Amino acid sequence: MKTLLACLLLGGAFAFAAGSAPAPTDAPAAVRARPHTTPAWSAAARFRRGVNCANYLEVPPGQTWAMAHSPADLRQMRAEGFDHVRIPIGWHHYTGPGPEFQISDSIYGKVDDLVTNATAIGLNVIINIHHFDPFTTDPAANTPKFLAIWRQVAAHYAHAPAGVAFELLNEPKDAAKTEVINPIWEQAIKEIRRTNPGRAIFLGPGFWNSVNELPKLRLPEEDQNLIVTVHCYEPFYFTHQGASWGGPDVRVTGIQFPGPPEQPLEIPANVDASAHSRDWVGRYNTQPAGKNPSGPQTFGALIQKAKAWSEAQGRPVHFGEFGCYMKADPASRARFYSAFRQALDDADMGWAVWDWKSGFNYWDPKAGRPEPGLRAALFPGK
Repeated sequence: MKTLLACLLLGGAFAFAAGSAPAPTDAPAAVRARPHTTPAWSAAARFRRGVNCANYLEVPPGQTWAMAHSPADLRQMRAEGFDHVRIPIGWHHYTGPGPEFQISDSIYGKVDDLVTNATAIGLNVIINIHHFDPFTTDPAANTPKFLAIWRQVAAHYAHAPAGVAFELLNEPKDAAKTEVINPIWEQAIKEIRRTNPGRAIFLGPGFWNSVNELPKLRLPEEDQNLIVTVHCYEPFYFTHQGASWGGPDVRVTGIQFPGPPEQPLEIPANVDASAHSRDWVGRYNTQPAGKNPSGPQTFGALIQKAKAWSEAQGRPVHFGEFGCYMKADPASRARFYSAFRQALDDADMGWAVWDWKSGFNYWDPKAGRPEPGLRAALFPGK
């Protein structure tokens, strides 16, 4: 998840054996021609259609907005057709003092409950570090804690099934720029490889896992079990309309997908929209479908950009987050999910929607069924 400021900064993007120097993106063709038979490509086949277990284990202790996810949720995910679940976790909230930064058994118990129940029913799992804001604010000062967390988590899950993967960090941002985190990622991979030489590791670039940052990402060339993760919430004014944390730029609601609307959208007088959002609404009202800012080309171009990078580098790319907040009308949400899923399927890339039942819902926990149109959107023909 990200802020509007991030979206504007990115211009619309959101999107194992180490030891050698990272390969530059403009490496020779012989390096880029990595076949689709590496361990990473085999692992990526397990992570095709996923869902995020959001607003649960990443929530700081004592906060009231956590939404528990149970084995029943996991069983329903599997029944719907998802093949993996991404579990955001705030490990950094449960560590003792340095230099050991020992992780509390209390968080292991909750994570283990999800991991064990998921793998038992054939759901693959991505375990990450989520919302580690001290690290993204000051990476150098917090690298020892970051590495200590992965040293412990990797050892704890060293004997987990092969369908359990690690993701180094959700949405690096702020001071954790791609150029800054490249060498830190290499250190973390080395720590993990000491106990998990064959496990898939997901990792991504800075600026909130932006597709546009992929050219700056450097990966250890010898490690063939790395899957690159990116996020995308375009078109942002549509997907985040009415989100209380998004500030005045997303207070305009009633935006449909795709645009333009049959009747022009008017910004209510009591909504203090920025000049940028007013300009966006103006283009939404007037531009034809092929150029409309609330259309599939907003994310389609980014998906193709990620696909091109993946093919050039020989590394699988996974869209670890995309989704639409519940303030959008149900029919538009269904059309959006269908179009996004189709674009990813056409690019032959795996994905995980944000989220199961925590604001960007796939599942309606009160009604006990998917939100309108979403099953057909994500699992056509089912």
